[in-house]
Parts: sequence; structure tokens; C-alpha cells
Amino acid sequence: MKTLVVDDHEMFRMGLCALLGQMSDDYDIHEEGTLQGAMDYVASEPDIELILVDFQLPDGSGLELVKQLKDTHLRCKIIVMSGHESQDLAVEAMVSGANGFLPKSFASVEVKSALAQIVEGEFYVPEKLKRSSQSDTSTMVAGKLLSVGSNVLDNALDPVIIFENTTKPKLEYINQAAIVALGLSESRIGEEFEVTEYVKNDELLAFISDDSKESYINSAIYTDVFSGKGLWLSVSCSKIEFLNTPSVMIYLRDVTELKQRELDLEKASSTDPLTELLNRRGFSEKALQELERAKRFYQPMAVAMCDLDFFKRLNDTYGHDFGDLVLTEFAKVCDKTFRKQDLLARFGGEEFVILLVNTHAKDALVIVDRLRENWQQHAAVLDGQPCASTVSIGLTNLQETDNHVDELIKRADGLLYQSKENGRNKVSTDFI
Repeated sequence: MKTLVVDDHEMFRMGLCALLGQMSDDYDIHEEGTLQGAMDYVASEPDIELILVDFQLPDGSGLELVKQLKDTHLRCKIIVMSGHESQDLAVEAMVSGANGFLPKSFASVEVKSALAQIVEGEFYVPEKLKRSSQSDTSTMVAGKLLSVGSNVLDNALDPVIIFENTTKPKLEYINQAAIVALGLSESRIGEEFEVTEYVKNDELLAFISDDSKESYINSAIYTDVFSGKGLWLSVSCSKIEFLNTPSVMIYLRDVTELKQRELDLEKASSTDPLTELLNRRGFSEKALQELERAKRFYQPMAVAMCDLDFFKRLNDTYGHDFGDLVLTEFAKVCDKTFRKQDLLARFGGEEFVILLVNTHAKDALVIVDRLRENWQQHAAVLDGQPCASTVSIGLTNLQETDNHVDELIKRADGLLYQSKENGRNKVSTDFI
């Protein structure tokens, strides 16, 4: 786990790093002593997973780092530390987007407990800070939010809403950002609040109704409930006591732009840019899932390897732009021939692979031969040029002894070369 420890006291950093090292060998730890150093480091490390940062650093507040990370690192968990055991500071850290608050007087067991809870998607605050300053009644630190941090909530840029967690919940608090995002108004405070009208996520609804859970965090939930359009929202949710009533506080942050960049990057890493089919990496990941599903539910599956005949000759005759056109047109014909659930990929050059989901061998042969015929007809002439391109195909089906997709690909590849040797523009199989 790539981890960053940020504190200006070198001895404290060393002690904390040593403690993390004793807990697990999985921590890949980097240290920084300033806010700027930490910001520079996280800017160059998109895959950082855990940060422990001091509340007060020589050149600024650690909360500045927390706020920056919540807009750039969706999956990063953050624990804010402070030498002051203050409920107010814990509240401020949570509202800023931290996953946990830890006084520097912590014992090693507290660090372990904090990390365990945060990994499970919950908040962490030491028990001694969960107690009200007026009594010994144990409550979530969020229960003090409006008494010690109301100005923080009221002025927060992101929506915060509190409602009763009863059989007939009522709206108890909304800040200005929530009024804008949810289309609510302060005049509705005290009225019955239809939770399912605003919460469409089953996991979050289950948390709200589960009395054994105190907090819930999800870095990205997709919803079209808010603003009438599809959004990705980071959701932090706490069970609290508010006005002597069991309540739920929800803190939202719009992470649509960041999530879209993440999805675009993921697509780029798994997609062939020319044909927009899967590339080898993308195919391998999805094909493994399909293989596991097929074996679990005893479903048939087939894999075809395809190679465009005499492709180099077309490239040499008409140029590489024409060759690219041939590849993109073949991808289009594949897309029209196969179903959406089938996997289509360009493995490189003029070689393509197709995985037919839940398809018996004989049916797969009919479909794959249809591809061969469709391509021969489609590619007789392309862009006004006599192309006459054809495709050779090797087809195999899933066997009981197959434990990896590579085994099917290897067999299909061998059958492909049989088609080449037997005159091309053919489909060769190992089951007829």
C-alpha cells in the first residue's frame, strides 16, 4: 500500500513509520515534513492509497492537502493527526473530507483500529472524542457538528443534509449547498423526508437501516437523482444524535469530472485507439471474468482468432492510411455480426480475437462463418479501391480442462494457421 506520512517532527515520523512497518510489510512508505512537499509528492503519485498528515504544518494546515486530494485521488484514505485532542478539530477534519482523526498521543492499537475501520469504508475517531463534553453519553463526533462546527457546515461548498432516522423521518438540517443541489428549501425543515426519493443506492439505503453501522463512505456513487442529470458523487454518511433523535448526516461531493477522467484513462488503457475494440490487456481482463463465469455456471464458450489475408499487400499497394481503413471497417463488420455481450479485440497488426459468451460450438461456427462471408462481401471494394480482402479464422470451444483463456487462444491460433495453409478465407475448428 503506497503510503505518505506528513509531519514536521522527524522523530515522530520515524516512530510512526516504524509502527506501520511492524504492522505489515505491505506499506510502501514515503515521508514529507512540509505541506508543499506533500502536495508535490501526491501530484506525481496518482496511485497513493493512504496518507497520515499533521493538522498543523510549518507552511500551512494539513486540511489543505485533504481538500486537494478529495478532488484528485478518489480512492486515497486520509487520517488527520494532531497534538490537540479536540472534538472541534476532529469535526473540522471530517467535514474537510478526512476519513479519520487521530491524536498524536495514540497507542499502537488505535492506529491498527483506525486503519481497519477506514479500509472497511468507515470513519475513525477515538472513543474519548466521541463523548459529549457535557455528559458521558457516547455518541458519534458528528453529533456535535452543529454545536462546535455549524459555521463550517453552513459555509461548506458541498451539500450537507441531516434527517431523522425513524420510521417517519423528518428533515432536520440542510446547508446552502444542499438547498441548491437537492432543490429543497429551509421551509421544509420539520417536514417528512422521503429518503428513497433522494437516495437510490441500495448499499447506502442498507447502511441507513442497519443500526449496527455508524458510518459509511463511498468514493464514487453514480446517480441521476440530484440536479436531474447523471453525476458521480463522493458520499460520507454518519449516524448521529441530533435534537435527541437518532439521525443521519450525509455529506456529498461532486466528483463527476474526476471520475470521468478516471474512466477515460481506464478506457484508453484497455482500448485499441484505431478500431476502438478492446486491446490485448482489455481483452485479457474481461475474458478472465467470462471464463470464471462459464466454469461456475457450466456455460459453453468459444474463442475465435482472425487474421486478415494478404494485409501487407494491401498496405504496400495503397498505403498505410488505406490499411488503417481496412482495419476499422473489419472492426465495424465484427461489431454488426456479434452480440454486445461478446468480446471483440484487436491483438495487434491485422490479428483479431473474439470470445463468444454462452455459445455452443456449432452455433459459434455458424456465427463466425457469417463473419467471414460478411467481410468478403463488405471488403470487395473499399473507398473506391478493389480490395478483395478476406479473413482466415481458427475456432475452438471451452473444454473442462481449460483453466486460462490463453489455452483457448493458443488452440484457436493453431487452427488459424491451418486455415492459412489450406488456402485462406476459411474457418478451421477442432470440434468437427
